[in-house]
Amino acid sequence: MVAIGPLNIRFDLLIFLVSLGILYGIFRFLGLKSKQREAVIGTWFYGFLAWKGSAIVIGLLTTRDISLALYATGGVWSQWIAAVVVLWLVYRLDRDLLGYWMLSGLLIWLGMTLAVPVYGTILNLSDQPIHLWSAILILLLLGTTWRWMHEPTRGKILWTVCGASGIWLFNSYAVGQIQWWMIVIALVLFGLTVYLARPSKKVIQISVGVLVVLAVVNAVLPEKATQSVTTETASTGLNIGQIPPSFELQRTDGSTFDLTSLRGQRVVVNFWASWCPPCRAEMPDMAAFAKERDDVTIVAVNTTTSERDPADAVSFVEPYEDAFTVVYDRDGQVGDAYRIQAMPTTYVLDESGVIIAKQFGAIDKNWLDAQLN
Repeated sequence: MVAIGPLNIRFDLLIFLVSLGILYGIFRFLGLKSKQREAVIGTWFYGFLAWKGSAIVIGLLTTRDISLALYATGGVWSQWIAAVVVLWLVYRLDRDLLGYWMLSGLLIWLGMTLAVPVYGTILNLSDQPIHLWSAILILLLLGTTWRWMHEPTRGKILWTVCGASGIWLFNSYAVGQIQWWMIVIALVLFGLTVYLARPSKKVIQISVGVLVVLAVVNAVLPEKATQSVTTETASTGLNIGQIPPSFELQRTDGSTFDLTSLRGQRVVVNFWASWCPPCRAEMPDMAAFAKERDDVTIVAVNTTTSERDPADAVSFVEPYEDAFTVVYDRDGQVGDAYRIQAMPTTYVLDESGVIIAKQFGAIDKNWLDAQLN
């Protein structure tokens, strides 16, 4: 999230909304009528409403508290509900607008990819944030789509979808988060595309040539560690790929906790306060994750200087003491070092103490699973 005064706005959603505004301007420049622009962009907007609305309902069923449900993400279920709504609206979309819709999807994806750095390596090439490689591939697919968007055909749409699934697979593999069902989906899409929209001989030759070149490059380059950042090269800071400040704080029982004692383990550092609704909303999911994962330690840092009564924090977090390492930032120095402006704020550290993910705002079990699998 980004903090605008006391208001927290998820950064990815901010990019999404900005992308919709840019798309509206692009479609107006291309000569689409007002109803056509609204039809294309409306698919994404109503998908967003379906995601947030279902998240609130799921959160209300879970917490039975509307003030907490407003901050719920809904997890995978809300994502699937939003996807179904978007696909239904696309199914009903005028066929002549399908090319513009594909273009809109790629532009939103490009914005998200550029805005959220993800570290990983591919084919033993130099260590670079994988989102830059992905952005280049999306731009190439975007250029191809731009050429046929005025005259969409089944074959062109299918090949664009197939190309997007390939980029998704590439990204997942590079960051070590690939799973068997992702490969199955990509292979099914590729098989369906070849069957329904057979490629020309030239396309096949170029594709085989690209695969051969990549295989040769991968074979001749020397092996190297796939970890993109090491403790020797990482600088101190709060960005992904840097090592955050260490700290020593007291636990509830008065004993001292040192963050460096967890070096060699994967760690989640979460800043929270008892008066913060998003903090209260995320605690049950964090506890469920912590109880399932013995290989990850969650350090819950209470911003005690923001509490009206420190006793409120102690009583609130008591049910979670068996899941978290709870510590108290009583003088605010750690919060200042981590530049805590919005709560909750979460940092995920790898075994070397390097930041591999961060989130400003509420997290859930699905987000933790995605970052630490």
